[in-house]
Amino acid sequence: MYRVIIADDEEPVLDSFAFIFDKDITDFELCGKARSGTEAVTLIKELIPDLVFMDIQMPGIDGIEAIKQVRSQFPDMIFVLATAYERFDIAKKAIPLGVFSYMVKPISRKALIEKLQEIKTHLDSKNEEKKNQLATVEFLQQTREEKKKHFLTSLIYKNPTEKEWKDFTALFSFTSSKAAVYLIETIGSVSEKLKDDIYHDITKKLQYKIGCISSTVGERLLILITEQKDPAYINGVFQRIFDGTSKAGFIMGAGEFCSPKELSSSFAEAFLPFADASHKESSCLNEQKRLQEVCRTIIKSDKSMGMKAFEEYWIERFNLDDFLVAKGKMIGLFTLILSEIGPNVLSGSSFKTDIAAEIMALENVLKWRDWSTGTISKLQDILEIHRNSSYPDPLVKALAFIRENYNQQIQLSSVAEVCTISASYLSRLFSEHLDTTFIDYVNRFRLNEAMILLKEGHVSIKETAYMVGYQDPNYFSRIFRKYMGFAPSNLEKRSAAND
Repeated sequence: MYRVIIADDEEPVLDSFAFIFDKDITDFELCGKARSGTEAVTLIKELIPDLVFMDIQMPGIDGIEAIKQVRSQFPDMIFVLATAYERFDIAKKAIPLGVFSYMVKPISRKALIEKLQEIKTHLDSKNEEKKNQLATVEFLQQTREEKKKHFLTSLIYKNPTEKEWKDFTALFSFTSSKAAVYLIETIGSVSEKLKDDIYHDITKKLQYKIGCISSTVGERLLILITEQKDPAYINGVFQRIFDGTSKAGFIMGAGEFCSPKELSSSFAEAFLPFADASHKESSCLNEQKRLQEVCRTIIKSDKSMGMKAFEEYWIERFNLDDFLVAKGKMIGLFTLILSEIGPNVLSGSSFKTDIAAEIMALENVLKWRDWSTGTISKLQDILEIHRNSSYPDPLVKALAFIRENYNQQIQLSSVAEVCTISASYLSRLFSEHLDTTFIDYVNRFRLNEAMILLKEGHVSIKETAYMVGYQDPNYFSRIFRKYMGFAPSNLEKRSAAND
């Protein structure tokens, strides 16, 4: 709804406009009426309308002068001049002020409606341009953040190539022949929100003193120091930042300055204090209990939560243990997962992998990551199929309805009606059997379909949003990032690169 002010010193004109807006206009609302140029200026500044119908001849300052006084403050505001007769000199004065058009009084109902339709088309177009501009800026910011996180996280298991380092330094506008990895983690009971705020504050304060780039990796803040300085100076800066933060304690690890091709070893050095802390913790909590927790999360939770728990665990083990020892422990984890799934479930699937043989053949952490991610995903898919076959009939019907109608508007009440049960009972079925909410299940189903479409690379993000049931592409991008941990543009760009 666009807001309109009418400025005219004739009361019948104001009444006529008000009547037409009240009876015939749906996309505009009349928010104010001014009876002089001075009053028009005051109302414009107070109400900030989208459109002003301005009479030329009014007491005090005229319409042209009124526009002059507000134009610089409101450059996008639409002005339509109203005159008692056509005059070239008025049009000439209006051009530098960016007046949209002018109309000859008396203005008929038909002429007003046609003019408003013309203005609506113009405003809609301008708003669409602004949305596209904002979306472009947001896309570029997200892309930059994603590339940063991907690069810093990759230091866990490999050194960057010369090209990767060159692209990274160009993206963040710094030149450096050496860099160092620092890891920080809060100690004690700290909420996720507070932890994010603390990590953001640490990075912001550190950047005032030292060139650096940071990203969260699991529960920790990974900081790449890109400006080579004395380690004692760097530690002093960190200590002053920590001393000024009373909301949490910290554990910190520091790696040496290395050339780009050795940065993974800097990460390994930075991780040493956490390895010690983890060994102390494991003596109290028992490593077997940790293993069972991870296994339970992979089997009982939704796919994204299970994958997150798995990745955190293997990163921890491959940093704490020798590569061969870590692979042995991963065989133990997979053996436990397969045992929990059960031979009956596995025998009816296409999963024929020799876990021990394939893990022991892996030569490095990068190959482990690729193999293990795909294998865990296959096992989670098998579990999902098995669960579906053992659900109550109403839940089976609900899942089938979602599969067939996910690209439409779906509500809990309408699905419950199809299943001939109450909405509260259906909600409970999702909670008890799927360990999730109805809304979360629908979102995850839609997003999985969206990933398939984006990986194929035949449709845009906007088209994908509509195809999987989201009417607002911007909302789709936000919900995708929330559930998947990365933006849909990642998949779109990857598909384009593969082509």
